[in-house]
Amino acid sequence: MKINHFGFRFLTVTTTLFFLLCGSSFDSAMAGKSEKSKVVLPEGTLHAPQIEQLFTGKTVAASIEGKKQNLVFFFGRDGKLQRVRSGWQKGGTWETRKDGRLCVELEGSRRDCRIIVKAGEQYRQYAVKKDGNHRYELTYTTFLDGEQLAKLSKTPILPKGTLKRKQVIKLFSGQTVESVTARKKRVSQTYYDPNGTLVQLRKGVSRHGKWRVKKDARMCLQMENLEEKCRIIVEENGEIKKYIIKKNGRHQHSVSYRNFSPGKRF
Repeated sequence: MKINHFGFRFLTVTTTLFFLLCGSSFDSAMAGKSEKSKVVLPEGTLHAPQIEQLFTGKTVAASIEGKKQNLVFFFGRDGKLQRVRSGWQKGGTWETRKDGRLCVELEGSRRDCRIIVKAGEQYRQYAVKKDGNHRYELTYTTFLDGEQLAKLSKTPILPKGTLKRKQVIKLFSGQTVESVTARKKRVSQTYYDPNGTLVQLRKGVSRHGKWRVKKDARMCLQMENLEEKCRIIVEENGEIKKYIIKKNGRHQHSVSYRNFSPGKRF
């Protein structure tokens, strides 16, 4: 079939108009899709420079509405992070993303990035949701210059390596443990019966008592008619030690545990 010059021009113009119209419709569709997928952030959401200025080199207290949990953070200038929750320490790292997210990665946890929203004199943290129903997590209430974790923590900060309740029970239950006191160097052999009783042998003299581990991971001993005493157990440089908790944070080392053997050994 032959197409004359006039027919060729008509076909070219028609084809061009077709692609222009299609292209315009495609662009409109993409623009609409982009508008629909855009996440709307709350009024007062901080930008990256504001977050950096607010948190860098600061010790910050935080609270969660409806909970008594005490949270304190130190955001180091080197990107390192320290968190104290009800006395328990945990390290990690932090940074600010260009899109205005505060990103935190604690030891043993995945990296989380959140928005910070100014609300009066406080700053609220949210996990961003695509549907706009952003999930509230916590509120930052107090900001102090430098590392002042002990000042803002409502409970004494426990040493790094302090064992959790289940760890303490597993370590002592059904074991004969050799220990030595830190000051007088008195050596004892103690059998921790799983039923909560204990027998201790020191210089050929045996004593009986009870033992338990509280929810806060303190191991408590009540020897015969003496008052019950509760202490923390810490793994420190490969050694297991007992510490007396002091309110000023200068915890006192009282006992070192040198050997753990299954069953009663005396």
